[in-house]
Amino acid sequence: MFSIAADVRNTLGECPLWCERTRRLFWADIEASELLAIEEGNDAVMRWSLPERLGSFALTEQNHVLLMGLASRLAFYDLNTGLLTTVVASPGNTGARIGDGRCDRAGNFVFGTMDVGYPAKVIGKFHRLNAATLTVETLELPDVAIPNSISFSPDGCTLYYCDSMQGRIMCCDYPSLQNQHVFAETESSGAPDGSCIDAQGYLWNAEWGGSRVVRYSPGGEIHSILSAPALQTTCPVLGGSSLNTLFCTSARVGLAEPSAYDGALFSIRSPFFAGLPESRFAAHKI
Repeated sequence: MFSIAADVRNTLGECPLWCERTRRLFWADIEASELLAIEEGNDAVMRWSLPERLGSFALTEQNHVLLMGLASRLAFYDLNTGLLTTVVASPGNTGARIGDGRCDRAGNFVFGTMDVGYPAKVIGKFHRLNAATLTVETLELPDVAIPNSISFSPDGCTLYYCDSMQGRIMCCDYPSLQNQHVFAETESSGAPDGSCIDAQGYLWNAEWGGSRVVRYSPGGEIHSILSAPALQTTCPVLGGSSLNTLFCTSARVGLAEPSAYDGALFSIRSPFFAGLPESRFAAHKI
């Protein structure tokens, strides 16, 4: 069963990433415009306040610098000084912000944009910040309302993605973006949210409103289901020194009577499934 790794009561916890070098688990509280972290073996929560919402972020080759997908821009953030260095403005329509994102195996940052309103309109798109040039290109994938589940197979040849409003996870060949098709459809009342890939190539997906994390085989079949004590699970990641602790963020936003578990960071250790080191943004100049 999941246990509470950090009793933080996030409004909208998201995007957990494990840094194997510093042994830190980073994640965002989007609505609080905050980055959080815990170190292995230490329960103290570190916090960094940001000037706007943080939809996603990536590790870089410099341990103290993150690439941040802020609401209006992509920027490098120095954890030691708090200095933000803008890379490029957010692409896409006015009224959209940067949402889910993750580095591909070559070190480019793939991310989605989404409507800031509710209910979200289908104005979002998927983009890629190319590490070699620090330029953004829009990917030839369908427009989305709420982009999520961005992750890559261990060999980097498959991209997984979704529009949470559609109730299914998609995949395609990468980087060609050919062979776009349904990978899996949710079988509960929950909507697919964030995902991660383990060393066996299985996809772990948190279901918003489903109180669970589902592990899918590379063929899209359900392998196992982990029940969570929070209703709105948002994104899993495998971390810890052996990469076999599954962490999962959650959210309290929109709940009339949130429980003590809603918004917490959860974890569960498994001796059977290990993760992969997180791909880092491969820019030469930061």
